[in-house]
Amino acid sequence: MIMGFIFESVQFLICVLEVYLVFDFFSTFFGLRCRFAGRYTQAALIPAIAAGVYGINTFNNATVNIISMFMNYLAVILIFFQGKLFKKFLYYITAMIIMAGGDFLFVVMMSLQTDFAMSKIESDIVKFTALVIGVKLFTLILFNIAKKISKDAGDDRIDFKITLLYSVLSIALIGIMISIARLNVDFSSAKTTQLLLLFSCVLALLGSVIVFYVFNRYARSIWQLQQQELVILRMEMEEKHYREIEQVNEEHAAFWHDVRHYMKVIGEMASEGQNEEILQILSKLQIEVSDTMSAVYCANHLLNTILNEKKKEAERKNIGVKILVEPDFTIDRVTDADLIILMSNLLDNAIEAAGKCAQGSVAVYLFMNNGGHFSTIKIVNNYTGEIRSEGDRLFTSKEDTVRHGFGMRNADDAAAKYGGRVRYTYQDGKFMSVVVIPAA
Repeated sequence: MIMGFIFESVQFLICVLEVYLVFDFFSTFFGLRCRFAGRYTQAALIPAIAAGVYGINTFNNATVNIISMFMNYLAVILIFFQGKLFKKFLYYITAMIIMAGGDFLFVVMMSLQTDFAMSKIESDIVKFTALVIGVKLFTLILFNIAKKISKDAGDDRIDFKITLLYSVLSIALIGIMISIARLNVDFSSAKTTQLLLLFSCVLALLGSVIVFYVFNRYARSIWQLQQQELVILRMEMEEKHYREIEQVNEEHAAFWHDVRHYMKVIGEMASEGQNEEILQILSKLQIEVSDTMSAVYCANHLLNTILNEKKKEAERKNIGVKILVEPDFTIDRVTDADLIILMSNLLDNAIEAAGKCAQGSVAVYLFMNNGGHFSTIKIVNNYTGEIRSEGDRLFTSKEDTVRHGFGMRNADDAAAKYGGRVRYTYQDGKFMSVVVIPAA
């Protein structure tokens, strides 16, 4: 009697976990409707839905269980979550495939036994519970992998490899659960052992859920921290830009204040026929005008700032700079932070390499490629010395490899975020970096 009650309690707990997994999966992509968004409301909803699932499972009819699962969770996503109908249907199908896949694994694993009989397995409380928990652990892993790799996951998205590392514990537990179910051990006479195994299986299941929960919280915290750093970086760039504008305005004001004096001197020189001196003054005026002007290369405000800043930096080092931007060039898909990482690192490397040459030069070309489907950035600079490489990978030429060598790697990662890539070629003293990013 006691074992039967414990077994039914475990089955209900597994139903609660199943509903929780579905709710958690849908919550990653959709917001709850306002009336259901309260913490206590959610805490009451999950056990209530789980009770319905548990009640249907008591009929022990596979067809009824499958149909009710599909209908039950369709109602869940339609009633409790808000969002576009097509998108909800897409993630509903994904969730059902994951859950059906877990049940399919259950059947496949058990069918490997020649004497497989469901009635025989169901009669053994420990073996049946271990198998069901193993299936739910597998479902837990699949749900978390699906959440992490989806582009719609937002702050829940994280690297697939890291997700697999956090799945090692659950995978090991799945193996243990299946082994318990497949071992021909009779637990019927050992009630204490039955209780211990049931309790351990439940703890293993809950422990895995907690591990993934903590992992999700950690991933979300890291994502939020990164977003805060990006906001700070953007603010610093904007502040720097405004300081540059203020400096340009001050230089303009000072320049135009002195223009009248130049005009007066030029007038006196003209009356005395000092043409050569006049040309010298005009040349100086032209230099001052160019020093106080910022070119407008494209419609992207931040990209203009970066190009102007790097051009002035290069010219201070006596490096010739040429910048050509096609009128239809756009790179709006790339965030400000990634654009800073991409352009600054590549231009810094180009300027540094060109600065070691007797006549350094840097050329920047920005244009659309393949009928406007790809944004392309090509940076060409001259260099001297040897390029250190291994296959397609380039290495820093600096002695301190610990603090250097991240520029190209960061640029590669920034482009990869948008399905793009950076290619490097070098020959006859010319180094070329080409960034290609899909425009949409």
